[in-house]
Amino acid sequence: MTGRVINRREQHKQHTRVALEDAALALFARQGYEQTTVDEIAAEAGVSVRTFFRYYSSKQHVLFGDVAHERVDRMRRALAARPAGEAPLESVRAVLDEIDITDEADLAQIRARLSLLNTQPSLLSAYLVISEELRGLVGAFVAARCGVPAAHPYPLLVAGAAQAAWDSALWSWAAGHSPDLAGIRRSAFAQLTVGIRPPG
Repeated sequence: MTGRVINRREQHKQHTRVALEDAALALFARQGYEQTTVDEIAAEAGVSVRTFFRYYSSKQHVLFGDVAHERVDRMRRALAARPAGEAPLESVRAVLDEIDITDEADLAQIRARLSLLNTQPSLLSAYLVISEELRGLVGAFVAARCGVPAAHPYPLLVAGAAQAAWDSALWSWAAGHSPDLAGIRRSAFAQLTVGIRPPG
């Protein structure tokens, strides 16, 4: 009985989360991101503002959804779990492979958000916050593993390659270059890191 209750509760949470994201995306597309309030998103989804903040910390959070935010969190945990003696570049490559997005539902969410960014360039600043978070996370990890300052060229180059590979893969995939987002990202990262030598 307890298991059924927990399952129903999780289903309700997922339903609410989807309703909030769908409502937000519809409002952003219809009236603009800046013009849309959290109150309007909650009302459109049929929930209270208090409920909105139980699921999302801000409009930016709901804009990119858990797909983007969980990806950064997963990367943080995965990098920390890599073997201490492993080459930092190999660690980053392995973690990027591990967190590549392949789920069709998640890919559909990403496509909808990229479409919104194309029609409303003002949202790009919010997207860049997520992109910079990824870059900073990778740079800090590589610097710590190499025992060099964060401003050293090597961690900056590796982090920049990770960020550029993700960005270029996203936009290329969204434009229809290839249906394989993970494959584009892996190829881009491999090309961008050729010849980057670790310090020492």
